[in-house]
Amino acid sequence: RLSALTMYSLVVATATAAMAMSTALAVDPRDFEADLNLPGFHFVPYPFDWQNDPNGPLYDPVHDKYHLFYQYQTPRLWGHAVSDDLVSWVQMPVAITTDQWYDQGGVFSGSGTVLDDEEQSVILTISSSDNTEIFVATPKDRSDPFLTEWELPDSNPIYTTSARDPTEIMKTSDGRYRIADGTADGTAIWECMGCETAEDIISGGKWEEIGMYQTKPDGQGYWECPDTFPLLGENAIDGTWVSKFSMSGDRYYLGTYNETSGEFSPYDLEDRMYDSNSKFYASKTFLDTRDEPRRVLWGWLVCGNPGESEWTGLQSAPRVVEAAADGKSIVMAPIPELKTLRSDNDKAHYENLSGNGDDVKELDFSGRMFDVEATIGGDGASQSCGFRVLWDGADEFTDVSIPEGTKSVRMLVDSSVIELFADGVATTTFGLRTKAESVKFGLLGDCVFEGIDAWTMSPYEYDASNVL
Repeated sequence: RLSALTMYSLVVATATAAMAMSTALAVDPRDFEADLNLPGFHFVPYPFDWQNDPNGPLYDPVHDKYHLFYQYQTPRLWGHAVSDDLVSWVQMPVAITTDQWYDQGGVFSGSGTVLDDEEQSVILTISSSDNTEIFVATPKDRSDPFLTEWELPDSNPIYTTSARDPTEIMKTSDGRYRIADGTADGTAIWECMGCETAEDIISGGKWEEIGMYQTKPDGQGYWECPDTFPLLGENAIDGTWVSKFSMSGDRYYLGTYNETSGEFSPYDLEDRMYDSNSKFYASKTFLDTRDEPRRVLWGWLVCGNPGESEWTGLQSAPRVVEAAADGKSIVMAPIPELKTLRSDNDKAHYENLSGNGDDVKELDFSGRMFDVEATIGGDGASQSCGFRVLWDGADEFTDVSIPEGTKSVRMLVDSSVIELFADGVATTTFGLRTKAESVKFGLLGDCVFEGIDAWTMSPYEYDASNVL
């Protein structure tokens, strides 16, 4: 008979060996030398293929893990990746495939929800390719930390409609469950009548359309990929909600939400853009409750390398969305966790630099992937202020304008894509086809940069062993 100490030693040894084996078997198939356009800290799934809308991002408090689903391949499926920190990723097998009568044209966009019931049930809300059926998926095994396998209940679809891209499931203060979806008239809202449990929610025949969350202005096109949520942040005005939709870019209103009627009333008549580039599209937020609650945003970057690389399209760097100082607009910034990819051993610092007018002032810093923070003195950026990103020398470059009056700038350069954050308000995304082995940057215009810090970035850790 083994002693308790011997048994404990065997258990520890077995667990340690299993962890070592898991680490040893981790496989990262990315080859940054073979594909000079491949980003290192923007998510690209493997096997490389088509990718578009982020779907169902969520934080699972039961297993303390983050999940990202996304539109993948053609016809569309739901790809799946899991993370401990929103930075490094484990590639999972495809979560939702086309194996039902209502999804034969493809599994289109939707959302993910973790309910506040005792089991903290997870439900994915999904739309069919013909804008007719809304259906759901649930984990086969809630005890699996990676939520590897998913099933479609026999009660699907939960409702039929002329709409698409259902939001996360919202719960009113008096316990009613609702979903918003995109339509030709704006964002519609549905309610699960008499529903109290997860089983009620996924049952067919209980959902009824109760009206419009927001009716679109005359002359606008189809409102797709809606997102509706209360705005967070220390400057948020109590009761402020977001009404976001995708149409020639990602656009939003801020306003108030009447729970009784289900109607949203905007503060302003004009919408604003999440990102000044319309190729930031189909974005989706989720409520991250790991620490202090925050809204984290993912967006599809409509860029890629058709005919040059095997992948097409990528996800933006995840962004924190919160209220601006006025409480009536949004600011956003890359999640702080991305800073863990910075190399302190390869950092540059500059003070009191100004551009050379129409000529670029090139800095002695380079890296395939890097992160830049800068402060601008005086009244902020002048009308002609900006960065020039130089690809393999000065022959090929991209100019990135900094909005006039900006005081603080953050720029992420990741092989073939640039994301700029100017005072958290006017953000811009550029998709590029560069094939550059080395990337540098310089200053444009005549504004004075009081301080510039630049770090090279490492690619995130990526384990694709589940799909190899």
